Amino acid sequence: MRRKNLIALGMAAVMVMGTLAGCSGNSNSEKSSQTDAKAESGSETGGKNDVSEEGDGGGAEKKEDKEVVNLKIHTPVPEQTDGKAVMEALNEYTKEKIGVTVDYVFHGGAYGDKIQTIIASGEEYDACFTSNWLNPYNTNVVKGAFIDITELLPKAAPELQKAIPDYIWTAATVKGGIYAVPNQQIVARQIGALMPKDYVDGTGTDISKVKNLTDLGEYAQKAFDQFGAKVGGVNRAQAADYCGYEYISDYMAAGAIKMDDTSAKVVNFYATDEWKNMLNELVSLNEKGLLDGECGYMDEYGESQRVAKKTSAFYSGTYKPGVEAEESARAGYECVMATAATDPYISTNSVIATMYGISTTSKHPEETLKYLELINTDPYAINLISYGIEGTHYKKTGENTIELISDSGYSHGQSWALGNVFNTYALAGQPEDIWEQTRALNDSAKTSPILGFSFDPEAVKMEVTNVSKVVKEYESLVGGELPVEETNAEFLEKLNVAGIDKVMAEMQKQIDEFLASK
Repeated sequence: MRRKNLIALGMAAVMVMGTLAGCSGNSNSEKSSQTDAKAESGSETGGKNDVSEEGDGGGAEKKEDKEVVNLKIHTPVPEQTDGKAVMEALNEYTKEKIGVTVDYVFHGGAYGDKIQTIIASGEEYDACFTSNWLNPYNTNVVKGAFIDITELLPKAAPELQKAIPDYIWTAATVKGGIYAVPNQQIVARQIGALMPKDYVDGTGTDISKVKNLTDLGEYAQKAFDQFGAKVGGVNRAQAADYCGYEYISDYMAAGAIKMDDTSAKVVNFYATDEWKNMLNELVSLNEKGLLDGECGYMDEYGESQRVAKKTSAFYSGTYKPGVEAEESARAGYECVMATAATDPYISTNSVIATMYGISTTSKHPEETLKYLELINTDPYAINLISYGIEGTHYKKTGENTIELISDSGYSHGQSWALGNVFNTYALAGQPEDIWEQTRALNDSAKTSPILGFSFDPEAVKMEVTNVSKVVKEYESLVGGELPVEETNAEFLEKLNVAGIDKVMAEMQKQIDEFLASK
Protein backbone atom coordinates (compact mmCIF):
# COMPACT_ATOMS: atom_id res chain seq x y z
CA MET A 1 0.00 0.00 0.00
CA ARG A 2 1.43 3.34 -1.01
CA ARG A 3 1.58 6.25 1.34
CA LYS A 4 1.54 9.80 -0.07
CA ASN A 5 4.36 12.10 0.80
CA LEU A 6 2.43 14.93 2.41
CA ILE A 7 5.41 17.23 2.63
CA ALA A 8 6.11 16.90 -1.07
CA LEU A 9 2.47 17.49 -1.89
CA GLY A 10 2.47 20.55 0.29
CA MET A 11 5.23 22.01 -1.83
CA ALA A 12 3.40 21.25 -5.05
CA ALA A 13 1.64 24.02 -6.88
CA VAL A 14 -2.09 24.38 -6.35
CA MET A 15 -4.23 21.91 -8.29
CA VAL A 16 -7.95 22.33 -8.21
CA MET A 17 -10.70 20.87 -10.34
CA GLY A 18 -14.11 19.77 -10.59
CA THR A 19 -16.74 19.94 -13.31
CA LEU A 20 -19.02 21.70 -12.99
CA ALA A 21 -25.35 32.45 -5.89
CA GLY A 22 -27.73 34.80 -5.42
CA CYS A 23 -28.47 38.36 -4.32
CA SER A 24 -29.47 39.46 -0.86
CA GLY A 25 -33.18 40.14 -0.96
CA ASN A 26 -33.80 38.58 -4.40
CA SER A 27 -36.41 35.83 -4.49
CA ASN A 28 -36.35 32.79 -6.72
CA SER A 29 -39.06 34.34 -8.88
CA GLU A 30 -36.91 37.42 -9.36
CA LYS A 31 -33.96 35.22 -10.28
CA SER A 32 -36.13 33.39 -12.77
CA SER A 33 -37.39 36.52 -14.48
CA GLN A 34 -33.92 37.97 -14.74
CA THR A 35 -32.43 34.77 -16.09
CA ASP A 36 -35.40 33.98 -18.35
CA ALA A 37 -34.93 37.10 -20.42
CA LYS A 38 -31.34 36.24 -21.17
CA ALA A 39 -31.96 32.52 -21.61
CA GLU A 40 -34.82 33.14 -24.04
CA SER A 41 -32.58 35.42 -26.03
CA GLY A 42 -29.99 32.65 -26.27
CA SER A 43 -32.36 29.77 -26.89
CA GLU A 44 -34.34 31.56 -29.58
CA THR A 45 -31.39 32.90 -31.54
CA GLY A 46 -29.54 30.54 -33.82
CA GLY A 47 -25.85 30.78 -34.69
CA LYS A 48 -24.61 31.61 -38.18
CA ASN A 49 -24.10 28.92 -40.79
CA ASP A 50 -21.01 30.49 -42.32
CA VAL A 51 -18.10 31.79 -40.31
CA SER A 52 -17.75 34.74 -42.70
CA GLU A 53 -21.25 35.99 -41.89
CA GLU A 54 -21.82 38.73 -39.36
CA GLY A 55 -23.21 37.35 -36.08
CA ASP A 56 -26.03 38.60 -33.93
CA GLY A 57 -23.56 40.83 -32.19
CA GLY A 58 -24.89 41.08 -28.67
CA GLY A 59 -23.78 44.45 -27.38
CA ALA A 60 -20.57 44.63 -29.39
CA GLU A 61 -20.32 47.11 -32.24
CA LYS A 62 -18.41 46.48 -35.45
CA LYS A 63 -15.04 48.22 -35.48
CA GLU A 64 -13.21 49.21 -38.64
CA ASP A 65 -9.92 50.85 -39.46
CA LYS A 66 -8.59 50.38 -35.97
CA GLU A 67 -5.45 48.65 -34.77
CA VAL A 68 -6.20 45.06 -33.83
CA VAL A 69 -5.47 44.12 -30.21
CA ASN A 70 -4.37 40.56 -29.50
CA LEU A 71 -5.18 39.10 -26.09
CA LYS A 72 -4.01 36.04 -24.17
CA ILE A 73 -6.62 34.11 -22.18
CA HIS A 74 -5.99 31.00 -20.05
CA THR A 75 -8.74 28.38 -19.84
CA PRO A 76 -9.19 24.89 -18.32
CA VAL A 77 -10.73 23.65 -21.58
CA PRO A 78 -8.50 20.94 -23.12
CA GLU A 79 -6.70 21.61 -26.39
CA GLN A 80 -8.41 20.16 -29.48
CA THR A 81 -6.83 18.58 -32.56
CA ASP A 82 -8.66 20.94 -34.92
CA GLY A 83 -8.59 23.86 -32.53
CA LYS A 84 -6.45 26.02 -34.82
CA ALA A 85 -9.14 26.16 -37.51
CA VAL A 86 -11.81 27.10 -34.98
CA MET A 87 -9.66 29.80 -33.41
CA GLU A 88 -8.87 31.26 -36.81
CA ALA A 89 -12.58 31.45 -37.59
CA LEU A 90 -13.34 32.98 -34.21
CA ASN A 91 -10.57 35.55 -34.51
CA GLU A 92 -11.71 36.51 -37.99
CA TYR A 93 -15.14 37.20 -36.53
CA THR A 94 -14.04 39.06 -33.38
CA LYS A 95 -11.52 41.11 -35.34
CA GLU A 96 -14.30 42.36 -37.58
CA LYS A 97 -16.72 42.93 -34.71
CA ILE A 98 -14.56 44.62 -32.06
CA GLY A 99 -11.00 44.79 -33.39
CA VAL A 100 -9.77 42.07 -31.02
CA THR A 101 -8.21 38.64 -31.52
CA VAL A 102 -7.36 36.11 -28.82
CA ASP A 103 -4.70 33.50 -28.24
CA TYR A 104 -6.40 31.02 -25.93
CA VAL A 105 -4.10 28.82 -23.85
CA PHE A 106 -5.93 25.51 -23.42
CA HIS A 107 -4.60 23.75 -20.31
CA GLY A 108 -7.05 20.91 -19.71
CA GLY A 109 -6.65 19.06 -16.41
CA ALA A 110 -3.34 20.76 -15.61
CA TYR A 111 -4.99 24.18 -15.41
CA GLY A 112 -5.11 24.60 -11.63
CA ASP A 113 -1.40 23.97 -11.24
CA LYS A 114 -0.26 25.97 -14.25
CA ILE A 115 -2.37 29.08 -13.76
CA GLN A 116 -1.26 29.47 -10.16
CA THR A 117 2.35 29.34 -11.30
CA ILE A 118 1.63 31.93 -14.00
CA ILE A 119 -0.09 34.27 -11.54
CA ALA A 120 2.68 33.91 -8.97
CA SER A 121 5.36 34.66 -11.58
CA GLY A 122 3.78 37.94 -12.64
CA GLU A 123 3.67 36.77 -16.25
CA GLU A 124 1.67 39.06 -18.53
CA TYR A 125 -1.71 37.79 -19.73
CA ASP A 126 -5.16 39.29 -20.09
CA ALA A 127 -7.75 36.99 -18.51
CA CYS A 128 -8.12 33.57 -16.92
CA PHE A 129 -10.80 31.22 -15.67
CA THR A 130 -11.51 31.51 -11.95
CA SER A 131 -14.14 30.09 -9.61
CA ASN A 132 -14.78 28.86 -6.09
CA TRP A 133 -13.37 25.40 -6.94
CA LEU A 134 -10.66 25.97 -9.56
CA ASN A 135 -8.11 28.79 -9.36
CA PRO A 136 -10.07 30.15 -6.35
CA TYR A 137 -11.62 33.56 -6.94
CA ASN A 138 -11.50 34.98 -3.40
CA THR A 139 -7.91 33.84 -2.95
CA ASN A 140 -6.92 35.58 -6.19
CA VAL A 141 -8.67 38.78 -5.11
CA VAL A 142 -6.63 38.74 -1.90
CA LYS A 143 -3.46 38.24 -3.93
CA GLY A 144 -4.31 41.21 -6.14
CA ALA A 145 -4.34 39.02 -9.25
CA PHE A 146 -7.41 40.62 -10.88
CA ILE A 147 -8.49 44.20 -11.56
CA ASP A 148 -11.69 45.67 -10.16
CA ILE A 149 -13.99 46.07 -13.19
CA THR A 150 -16.86 47.81 -11.35
CA GLU A 151 -16.31 51.22 -12.95
CA LEU A 152 -15.14 49.82 -16.29
CA LEU A 153 -18.26 47.68 -16.84
CA PRO A 154 -20.77 50.41 -17.79
CA LYS A 155 -18.21 52.13 -19.97
CA ALA A 156 -16.67 49.20 -21.86
CA ALA A 157 -19.35 46.51 -21.65
CA PRO A 158 -22.80 47.97 -20.96
CA GLU A 159 -24.66 45.13 -22.67
CA LEU A 160 -22.75 42.57 -20.62
CA GLN A 161 -23.70 44.38 -17.44
CA LYS A 162 -27.37 44.35 -18.48
CA ALA A 163 -27.34 40.72 -19.65
CA ILE A 164 -26.17 39.27 -16.35
CA PRO A 165 -28.76 39.38 -13.53
CA ASP A 166 -28.04 41.60 -10.55
CA TYR A 167 -27.94 38.69 -8.10
CA ILE A 168 -25.05 37.18 -10.07
CA TRP A 169 -23.07 40.44 -10.01
CA THR A 170 -23.78 40.64 -6.27
CA ALA A 171 -22.37 37.14 -5.77
CA ALA A 172 -19.22 38.16 -7.64
CA THR A 173 -18.71 41.23 -5.44
CA VAL A 174 -15.81 41.07 -2.99
CA LYS A 175 -14.66 43.98 -0.82
CA GLY A 176 -17.16 46.20 -2.65
CA GLY A 177 -15.67 45.44 -6.06
CA ILE A 178 -16.30 43.08 -8.98
CA TYR A 179 -13.17 41.21 -10.04
CA ALA A 180 -14.48 38.74 -12.62
CA VAL A 181 -17.15 38.23 -15.29
CA PRO A 182 -19.48 35.30 -14.51
CA ASN A 183 -20.54 32.76 -17.14
CA GLN A 184 -24.29 32.19 -16.86
CA GLN A 185 -25.30 28.55 -16.45
CA ILE A 186 -26.86 26.19 -13.92
CA VAL A 187 -26.69 27.68 -10.42
CA ALA A 188 -28.34 24.82 -8.52
CA ARG A 189 -25.59 22.44 -7.45
CA GLN A 190 -25.94 18.71 -6.74
CA ILE A 191 -22.78 16.66 -6.88
CA GLY A 192 -22.92 13.39 -8.78
CA ALA A 193 -20.76 10.43 -9.74
CA LEU A 194 -19.91 10.23 -13.44
CA MET A 195 -20.10 6.63 -14.67
CA PRO A 196 -19.60 4.90 -18.06
CA LYS A 197 -23.05 3.73 -19.19
CA ASP A 198 -21.84 0.36 -20.48
CA TYR A 199 -20.22 -0.35 -17.09
CA VAL A 200 -23.50 0.43 -15.37
CA ASP A 201 -25.47 -1.69 -17.82
CA GLY A 202 -22.92 -4.50 -17.78
CA THR A 203 -23.07 -4.80 -14.00
CA GLY A 204 -26.85 -4.47 -13.86
CA THR A 205 -26.63 -1.50 -11.50
CA ASP A 206 -29.60 0.74 -10.66
CA ILE A 207 -27.90 4.13 -10.27
CA SER A 208 -30.98 5.65 -8.62
CA LYS A 209 -29.95 3.67 -5.53
CA VAL A 210 -26.33 4.91 -5.59
CA LYS A 211 -26.20 7.96 -3.32
CA ASN A 212 -22.74 7.73 -1.77
CA LEU A 213 -19.42 5.89 -1.82
CA THR A 214 -20.74 3.09 0.36
CA ASP A 215 -23.59 2.45 -2.08
CA LEU A 216 -20.97 2.07 -4.81
CA GLY A 217 -19.45 -1.01 -3.14
CA GLU A 218 -21.15 -3.80 -5.09
CA TYR A 219 -20.97 -1.91 -8.38
CA ALA A 220 -17.32 -1.02 -7.79
CA GLN A 221 -16.37 -4.66 -7.31
CA LYS A 222 -18.25 -5.82 -10.41
CA ALA A 223 -16.86 -2.97 -12.55
CA PHE A 224 -13.34 -3.83 -11.44
CA ASP A 225 -13.81 -7.54 -12.08
CA GLN A 226 -15.40 -7.06 -15.50
CA PHE A 227 -13.65 -3.94 -16.83
CA GLY A 228 -10.59 -3.35 -14.64
CA ALA A 229 -11.84 0.12 -13.67
CA LYS A 230 -11.61 1.68 -10.20
CA VAL A 231 -13.60 4.35 -8.38
CA GLY A 232 -12.03 7.79 -8.77
CA GLY A 233 -13.27 8.91 -5.37
CA VAL A 234 -14.33 12.49 -4.57
CA ASN A 235 -12.69 15.59 -5.98
CA ARG A 236 -11.31 17.38 -2.93
CA ALA A 237 -12.73 20.77 -4.01
CA GLN A 238 -16.23 19.25 -4.01
CA ALA A 239 -15.94 17.36 -0.74
CA ALA A 240 -18.21 19.84 1.06
CA ASP A 241 -20.92 19.31 -1.58
CA TYR A 242 -20.69 15.56 -1.04
CA CYS A 243 -20.90 15.98 2.73
CA GLY A 244 -23.77 18.49 2.73
CA TYR A 245 -21.77 21.62 3.57
CA GLU A 246 -21.18 24.97 1.88
CA TYR A 247 -17.71 26.51 1.83
CA ILE A 248 -17.74 30.13 2.99
CA SER A 249 -14.99 31.10 0.57
CA ASP A 250 -13.44 28.04 -1.08
CA TYR A 251 -12.10 24.69 0.04
CA MET A 252 -8.68 26.18 0.74
CA ALA A 253 -10.05 28.49 3.47
CA ALA A 254 -11.63 25.58 5.47
CA GLY A 255 -14.61 27.50 6.90
CA ALA A 256 -18.09 26.17 6.05
CA ILE A 257 -21.72 26.06 7.11
CA LYS A 258 -24.04 23.07 6.98
CA MET A 259 -26.53 23.30 4.11
CA ASP A 260 -29.61 22.96 6.33
CA ASP A 261 -28.35 25.27 9.09
CA THR A 262 -30.46 28.45 8.94
CA SER A 263 -28.37 29.94 11.77
CA ALA A 264 -25.32 29.85 9.46
CA LYS A 265 -22.88 28.75 12.15
CA VAL A 266 -19.34 28.65 10.77
CA VAL A 267 -17.39 25.45 11.38
CA ASN A 268 -14.04 24.04 10.35
CA PHE A 269 -15.18 21.66 7.61
CA TYR A 270 -12.18 19.41 8.13
CA ALA A 271 -13.20 18.84 11.76
CA THR A 272 -16.73 17.64 10.91
CA ASP A 273 -17.94 14.07 11.29
CA GLU A 274 -19.17 14.10 7.69
CA TRP A 275 -15.67 14.84 6.37
CA LYS A 276 -14.16 12.04 8.46
CA ASN A 277 -16.93 9.63 7.45
CA MET A 278 -16.22 10.35 3.79
CA LEU A 279 -12.51 9.70 4.35
CA ASN A 280 -13.32 6.37 5.99
CA GLU A 281 -15.53 5.42 3.03
CA LEU A 282 -12.59 6.12 0.72
CA VAL A 283 -10.22 4.09 2.89
CA SER A 284 -12.65 1.17 2.83
CA LEU A 285 -12.75 1.17 -0.98
CA ASN A 286 -8.98 1.47 -1.13
CA GLU A 287 -8.43 -1.48 1.21
CA LYS A 288 -10.50 -3.59 -1.18
CA GLY A 289 -8.33 -2.48 -4.11
CA LEU A 290 -11.25 -0.61 -5.69
CA LEU A 291 -10.09 3.04 -5.38
CA ASP A 292 -7.80 5.14 -7.55
CA GLY A 293 -7.66 7.90 -4.97
CA GLU A 294 -5.12 10.04 -6.77
CA CYS A 295 -7.94 11.13 -9.07
CA GLY A 296 -9.38 13.14 -6.17
CA TYR A 297 -6.42 15.48 -5.77
CA MET A 298 -4.39 15.18 -8.99
CA ASP A 299 -6.57 16.94 -11.54
CA GLU A 300 -4.73 16.18 -14.76
CA TYR A 301 -4.33 12.55 -13.78
CA GLY A 302 -7.96 12.24 -12.72
CA GLU A 303 -9.21 13.67 -15.98
CA SER A 304 -6.94 11.43 -18.03
CA GLN A 305 -8.17 8.33 -16.16
CA ARG A 306 -11.79 9.29 -16.71
CA VAL A 307 -11.33 10.00 -20.41
CA ALA A 308 -9.43 6.70 -20.75
CA LYS A 309 -12.48 5.00 -19.17
CA LYS A 310 -10.41 3.73 -16.26
CA THR A 311 -12.72 5.13 -13.58
CA SER A 312 -15.95 3.29 -12.86
CA ALA A 313 -17.33 6.27 -10.92
CA PHE A 314 -15.94 9.67 -9.93
CA TYR A 315 -17.67 12.30 -7.78
CA SER A 316 -16.47 15.25 -9.80
CA GLY A 317 -19.39 16.94 -11.45
CA THR A 318 -22.72 18.68 -11.04
CA TYR A 319 -26.06 17.29 -12.10
CA LYS A 320 -28.05 19.45 -14.53
CA PRO A 321 -30.53 18.81 -17.33
CA GLY A 322 -28.73 17.23 -20.28
CA VAL A 323 -25.52 16.60 -18.35
CA GLU A 324 -25.21 13.05 -19.71
CA ALA A 325 -24.91 14.27 -23.31
CA GLU A 326 -22.46 16.99 -22.35
CA GLU A 327 -20.22 14.66 -20.35
CA SER A 328 -20.42 11.99 -23.06
CA ALA A 329 -19.13 14.50 -25.62
CA ARG A 330 -16.36 15.50 -23.25
CA ALA A 331 -15.28 11.93 -22.40
CA GLY A 332 -15.75 10.37 -25.82
CA TYR A 333 -18.07 7.60 -24.56
CA GLU A 334 -21.62 7.46 -23.20
CA CYS A 335 -21.89 8.58 -19.58
CA VAL A 336 -24.55 8.60 -16.87
CA MET A 337 -24.58 10.36 -13.51
CA ALA A 338 -25.63 9.04 -10.12
CA THR A 339 -26.63 12.01 -7.96
CA ALA A 340 -25.54 12.22 -4.33
CA ALA A 341 -27.91 12.23 -1.36
CA THR A 342 -27.78 16.03 -1.03
CA ASP A 343 -30.53 18.09 -2.68
CA PRO A 344 -29.92 20.73 -5.40
CA TYR A 345 -28.61 23.80 -3.59
CA ILE A 346 -27.89 27.40 -4.57
CA SER A 347 -25.10 29.27 -2.85
CA THR A 348 -22.89 32.21 -3.65
CA ASN A 349 -20.19 29.73 -4.60
CA SER A 350 -22.47 27.95 -7.06
CA VAL A 351 -23.13 31.25 -8.82
CA ILE A 352 -19.43 32.12 -9.08
CA ALA A 353 -18.46 28.61 -10.19
CA THR A 354 -17.45 29.75 -13.70
CA MET A 355 -15.90 33.18 -14.25
CA TYR A 356 -13.08 35.04 -15.99
CA GLY A 357 -10.92 37.55 -14.14
CA ILE A 358 -8.95 40.23 -15.96
CA SER A 359 -5.32 40.15 -14.90
CA THR A 360 -3.59 43.08 -13.24
CA THR A 361 -0.76 42.39 -15.70
CA SER A 362 -3.03 43.04 -18.70
CA LYS A 363 -2.14 45.99 -20.91
CA HIS A 364 -5.59 45.88 -22.51
CA PRO A 365 -8.21 45.59 -19.74
CA GLU A 366 -10.88 47.51 -21.67
CA GLU A 367 -10.47 45.42 -24.80
CA THR A 368 -10.48 42.25 -22.68
CA LEU A 369 -13.78 43.25 -21.11
CA LYS A 370 -15.23 44.03 -24.54
CA TYR A 371 -14.20 40.58 -25.69
CA LEU A 372 -15.79 38.92 -22.67
CA GLU A 373 -18.93 40.91 -23.46
CA LEU A 374 -18.98 39.53 -27.00
CA ILE A 375 -18.47 35.92 -25.89
CA ASN A 376 -21.24 36.23 -23.32
CA THR A 377 -23.83 38.08 -25.43
CA ASP A 378 -23.25 36.88 -29.00
CA PRO A 379 -24.72 33.40 -29.75
CA TYR A 380 -22.58 32.94 -32.86
CA ALA A 381 -19.32 33.53 -30.98
CA ILE A 382 -20.09 31.23 -28.03
CA ASN A 383 -21.37 28.44 -30.29
CA LEU A 384 -18.29 28.69 -32.48
CA ILE A 385 -15.84 28.30 -29.61
CA SER A 386 -18.08 25.71 -27.92
CA TYR A 387 -18.84 23.41 -30.86
CA GLY A 388 -16.62 24.49 -33.74
CA ILE A 389 -17.57 25.08 -37.39
CA GLU A 390 -20.89 23.93 -38.78
CA GLY A 391 -20.51 21.16 -41.35
CA THR A 392 -17.02 20.34 -40.10
CA HIS A 393 -17.49 19.70 -36.39
CA TYR A 394 -21.27 19.51 -36.07
CA LYS A 395 -24.44 19.51 -38.13
CA LYS A 396 -27.66 21.28 -37.26
CA THR A 397 -30.71 19.14 -36.59
CA GLY A 398 -33.04 22.01 -35.82
CA GLU A 399 -33.04 25.75 -35.30
CA ASN A 400 -31.18 25.45 -32.02
CA THR A 401 -30.18 21.78 -31.88
CA ILE A 402 -27.04 20.12 -33.23
CA GLU A 403 -25.37 16.75 -33.55
CA LEU A 404 -21.62 16.52 -33.12
CA ILE A 405 -19.66 14.91 -35.95
CA SER A 406 -17.64 11.95 -34.69
CA ASP A 407 -13.84 12.28 -34.71
CA SER A 408 -14.06 15.83 -36.07
CA GLY A 409 -11.16 17.01 -33.94
CA TYR A 410 -13.22 19.52 -31.95
CA SER A 411 -15.38 18.23 -29.09
CA HIS A 412 -14.26 19.47 -25.67
CA GLY A 413 -17.75 19.44 -24.09
CA GLN A 414 -17.01 22.41 -21.83
CA SER A 415 -19.06 25.35 -23.09
CA TRP A 416 -19.74 26.17 -19.44
CA ALA A 417 -16.06 27.05 -19.02
CA LEU A 418 -16.12 29.59 -21.85
CA GLY A 419 -19.22 31.79 -21.63
CA ASN A 420 -23.00 32.06 -21.32
CA VAL A 421 -24.43 28.59 -21.98
CA PHE A 422 -27.95 29.97 -22.35
CA ASN A 423 -26.83 31.15 -25.78
CA THR A 424 -25.62 27.70 -26.89
CA TYR A 425 -27.24 24.95 -28.92
CA ALA A 426 -28.77 21.82 -27.41
CA LEU A 427 -26.76 18.68 -28.18
CA ALA A 428 -28.13 15.40 -29.48
CA GLY A 429 -29.48 13.56 -26.45
CA GLN A 430 -30.35 16.80 -24.65
CA PRO A 431 -33.95 18.03 -24.49
CA GLU A 432 -34.75 20.93 -26.83
CA ASP A 433 -36.06 22.84 -23.83
CA ILE A 434 -32.86 22.25 -21.85
CA TRP A 435 -32.58 25.88 -20.75
CA GLU A 436 -36.21 25.97 -19.61
CA GLN A 437 -35.55 22.83 -17.57
CA THR A 438 -32.38 24.41 -16.18
CA ARG A 439 -34.28 27.48 -15.03
CA ALA A 440 -36.92 25.26 -13.44
CA LEU A 441 -34.22 23.38 -11.51
CA ASN A 442 -32.70 26.67 -10.39
CA ASP A 443 -36.10 27.88 -9.18
CA SER A 444 -36.90 24.68 -7.27
CA ALA A 445 -33.52 24.30 -5.53
CA LYS A 446 -32.88 25.01 -1.88
CA THR A 447 -31.17 28.34 -1.30
CA SER A 448 -28.36 29.14 1.08
CA PRO A 449 -29.23 31.22 4.16
CA ILE A 450 -26.27 33.43 3.18
CA LEU A 451 -27.14 33.69 -0.51
CA GLY A 452 -25.31 36.73 -1.89
CA PHE A 453 -22.69 36.84 0.86
CA SER A 454 -19.05 37.16 -0.19
CA PHE A 455 -16.29 36.82 2.38
CA ASP A 456 -13.82 39.70 2.57
CA PRO A 457 -10.55 38.13 3.79
CA GLU A 458 -8.61 41.39 4.15
CA ALA A 459 -8.65 41.40 7.96
CA VAL A 460 -7.22 37.87 8.12
CA LYS A 461 -5.22 37.84 4.92
CA MET A 462 -2.12 36.27 6.48
CA GLU A 463 -4.13 33.60 8.31
CA VAL A 464 -6.08 32.69 5.15
CA THR A 465 -2.81 32.29 3.28
CA ASN A 466 -1.37 30.06 6.01
CA VAL A 467 -4.54 27.97 6.29
CA SER A 468 -4.58 27.49 2.51
CA LYS A 469 -1.02 26.18 2.60
CA VAL A 470 -1.94 23.59 5.22
CA VAL A 471 -5.04 22.48 3.29
CA LYS A 472 -2.88 22.05 0.22
CA GLU A 473 -0.40 19.95 2.22
CA TYR A 474 -3.12 17.51 3.28
CA GLU A 475 -5.09 17.24 0.05
CA SER A 476 -4.00 13.62 -0.38
CA LEU A 477 -6.26 12.62 2.52
CA VAL A 478 -8.95 12.05 -0.12
CA GLY A 479 -6.68 9.43 -1.68
CA GLY A 480 -7.85 6.78 0.78
CA GLU A 481 -4.33 5.58 1.62
CA LEU A 482 -3.69 7.47 4.86
CA PRO A 483 -4.95 6.55 8.36
CA VAL A 484 -7.88 8.87 8.92
CA GLU A 485 -7.80 9.52 12.67
CA GLU A 486 -4.05 10.00 12.96
CA THR A 487 -3.53 12.05 9.81
CA ASN A 488 -6.63 14.23 10.19
CA ALA A 489 -5.61 15.02 13.77
CA GLU A 490 -2.23 16.25 12.47
CA PHE A 491 -4.09 18.24 9.81
CA LEU A 492 -6.34 19.94 12.37
CA GLU A 493 -3.43 20.78 14.66
CA LYS A 494 -1.60 22.50 11.81
CA LEU A 495 -4.76 24.39 10.89
CA ASN A 496 -4.96 25.63 14.49
CA VAL A 497 -1.36 26.85 14.35
CA ALA A 498 -2.09 28.53 10.98
CA GLY A 499 -4.91 30.56 12.53
CA ILE A 500 -8.09 28.76 11.50
CA ASP A 501 -9.94 29.99 14.62
CA LYS A 502 -9.23 33.61 13.70
CA VAL A 503 -10.37 33.01 10.12
CA MET A 504 -13.60 31.37 11.29
CA ALA A 505 -14.28 34.18 13.76
CA GLU A 506 -13.95 36.76 11.00
CA MET A 507 -16.19 34.71 8.72
CA GLN A 508 -18.83 34.46 11.46
CA LYS A 509 -18.63 38.18 12.18
CA GLN A 510 -19.18 39.09 8.55
CA ILE A 511 -22.00 36.55 8.12
CA ASP A 512 -23.79 37.84 11.22
CA GLU A 513 -23.53 41.40 9.91
CA PHE A 514 -24.80 40.24 6.52
CA LEU A 515 -27.81 38.45 8.02
CA ALA A 516 -28.60 41.42 10.27
CA SER A 517 -28.64 43.73 7.24
CA LYS A 518 -31.19 41.63 5.32
